[in-house]
Amino acid sequence: MGGFIRPDLVLVSSLDAREELLETEARGSGAPGWRENPGVMALASLAVPGSGQLLQGHKRGYLYMIAEIALWGGFYALDKKGSDERDDYEDFADDNWDRAAYTAWYQENCVDCGDDCAGDYDCRPLATYGTQEYYEDIGKYNTYWRWWNIDGDEGYIEWDEYGDLDENIRDDYWDMRKDSNRHLRQARYMTMVVFLNHIVAAADAFFTGDDPWGEDAGRVGGVGLEFDVADGGDGMSCALTMRY
Repeated sequence: MGGFIRPDLVLVSSLDAREELLETEARGSGAPGWRENPGVMALASLAVPGSGQLLQGHKRGYLYMIAEIALWGGFYALDKKGSDERDDYEDFADDNWDRAAYTAWYQENCVDCGDDCAGDYDCRPLATYGTQEYYEDIGKYNTYWRWWNIDGDEGYIEWDEYGDLDENIRDDYWDMRKDSNRHLRQARYMTMVVFLNHIVAAADAFFTGDDPWGEDAGRVGGVGLEFDVADGGDGMSCALTMRY
């Protein structure tokens, strides 16, 4: 959210300018060093968010690093939770969905049935056991719902025999899958935010690399007026400046 920026008025005498030049020469020949190279600083923060800012003397680099650690921590926590929940619902399905009964029914009623079952929704081939498609299909498509049972009946369950207990156990499985998928999806979102943190840190290091070790270290931009008094007090110049 933008706001009005009050210009800073800075009075700079020629003596101040000479002292600043001497300080610059004391740090080196006056030619830009690698810390003053915005491209190098951007690459540093792209690799490790905040490193470019810290090399420039900007303490806000710690914020990018803290964000990076927190985001990766969130990713691993959500990914582990979702993976554990996936193991739970797969075990639940193995215990409560009758794969053998469905396979036997499918072989008897759907294999080599010709035109009698062409396009029949009930005759849906089962995905390979153990795959994500398998565990999704048995809870998603109602052609498989009849085989969610807890009554010990190994035979085909007619629709009118599909009781509330069987329906409830299937619904429990669906909720377990939904929780797992939600946490795994949130973990993927975390990786997207991690990538964004690298991009923002790199852009920040590139565009705010002005005067990295001087008085304005850590300053995030600004607009101001600079006045320069000529030697001897003969006249004054004024310039509008922008730091970014």
